Amino acid sequence: MHSNEPVALVTGGAGIIGRGIVKRLYEAGSRVVIVARNTDNIEAAWQQLGIPDDRRLTIGGDISQESVNKEMIERTVDKFGRIDTIVTCVFWSKSGNSQQITLEEWNQCLAVTLTSTFLAAKYGVPAIRETAGKGNIIAISSVHGSDPGRNYAMYATAKAGLNMLVRALAYDHTSEGVRVNAVAPGATYADRRMVDPNDTTGVGSLYLTGHYVSGDDIGDVVAFLASDRAQSITGQLITVDGGASIPEYNWLMHENEQKWKKKLEAK
Repeated sequence: MHSNEPVALVTGGAGIIGRGIVKRLYEAGSRVVIVARNTDNIEAAWQQLGIPDDRRLTIGGDISQESVNKEMIERTVDKFGRIDTIVTCVFWSKSGNSQQITLEEWNQCLAVTLTSTFLAAKYGVPAIRETAGKGNIIAISSVHGSDPGRNYAMYATAKAGLNMLVRALAYDHTSEGVRVNAVAPGATYADRRMVDPNDTTGVGSLYLTGHYVSGDDIGDVVAFLASDRAQSITGQLITVDGGASIPEYNWLMHENEQKWKKKLEAK
């Protein structure tokens, strides 16, 4: 006999942003599933978060593959009897312009960053409807989906496509009981240059909020969107970036960031 408690599946849930999402969904009462290529990273996430065995499920695999998306839905329903929320928090990319990246790299970026959410919806929407009656798909996008930046061609393109996919999925499936939204983080302390989330002297200090965006910050927004309190929100992109995308401030922050980098290099 399965419990009626909600179930949330998070692809890429072993990363810093993913862990914040898993943490907040678990705290909100969901049993949780993490899907990632490296199961050792998933186990490390469980240990850090302290989520007991009976409320969690580990699934290893390449999320860009259709078979993995089909399997993750089936295994979730097999263990927990339902699925209420799917969060896609995966990407693959590298910096470079059109002359520096290969077609193979371009295709890999699109497969992981964009197509995986399509596949999650393809197999997830029917499962949500059949097992929970209603639910959510929440995609983790990026501020670069609307503001590409230099040498971000394939990443920005994939995230822009993800933003449109979210709107299209919301158009198609909200009336069936499945809301679809996206969250666009700004720079987080997951970035290599941002080691300490409490550092007030680095790039984070340039934000209006005065600090970096954390995985927990993103998790808070995701947990809200997955709840009934957000029942009228669908097809939306919620930006969480400390105010950095305000046009006038974005320019000022960029100028100050360049000054900060030069100061750092001079040390």
